Amino acid sequence: MRISTQMMQRSAVTSILDRQVDLNKTQQQLASGRRILSPSDDPTGTTQALALKQQLTQNDQYGSNIDRLRSRLEAEESVLDSVGNTLMRVRELAEQGLNETYTQQNRESIAAEVWLLLDEVFSLANAKDGSGEYLFSGFQSKTQPFEEVATGSYVFNGDQSQRRIQISPTREIQSSDSGSDVFENLDIVAGGKQNVFRTIYDLAMNLEANTPSSDALTDIDTAMASIFTTRAKVGARINAVDNQAQVNEQFKVQTKAVLSSIEDLDYAEAIGRLNLELAGLEAAQKIFQRVQNLSLFSVI
Repeated sequence: MRISTQMMQRSAVTSILDRQVDLNKTQQQLASGRRILSPSDDPTGTTQALALKQQLTQNDQYGSNIDRLRSRLEAEESVLDSVGNTLMRVRELAEQGLNETYTQQNRESIAAEVWLLLDEVFSLANAKDGSGEYLFSGFQSKTQPFEEVATGSYVFNGDQSQRRIQISPTREIQSSDSGSDVFENLDIVAGGKQNVFRTIYDLAMNLEANTPSSDALTDIDTAMASIFTTRAKVGARINAVDNQAQVNEQFKVQTKAVLSSIEDLDYAEAIGRLNLELAGLEAAQKIFQRVQNLSLFSVI
């Protein structure tokens, strides 16, 4: 079979173009640091990389959820700590009021502070988080949880739902406590149940009337137990959130490492390949130059 000069030229040009394509791709890889420039370069790797990126995006969302959840839980913990300290002071005053040497005037002075502490507890129970939502309203986060509808009469306007936030593909954490569970339905010595506000209110009224009762100490202890129990649960949730944050961060590091192994360029290999492609292109160009100098007559 005779080979024409034109066929030889076409073959030489094709060889040059092919090597230029390979060289351009390698140069683009080196410039971008990416092994995969288009899905066709590695369909399987592209699919794996896409799945990993989706997991990282989801993990970032869990991170945002964790930040929001931690902020809310820490706000609740701080409020409960303040309520607990206030109730401890209320109990101290209740004990003072039982002192048999105290006069009615003495007890009226104590009652004046108790009234102030009642206002403080009521305000704390209606506290908001950093985003302006009430901490103890359940799902009714825009509704003030507690309201004094009449002198010494307090109602709960929220609900008993517990909000939860997703912090991993398989884990949700309770982000709030209903004020009904924390401040209401407290057993009292006289029988029945009442909220912490009424307990403090009754103490102040009895002190003003010079009729202190030791039952107040038990009722206040019951209120404090509710606060401390809830605070312990909140603290446990904060620990769980912190632990999950560490797990999520480890997952992020590991996933990025896998993604890097799929997408990122091996610079040493690419530079070696670049040198070979440059040499190949140079050889192809020399061959083309020789073919250009040939004719059918010189071949015969």
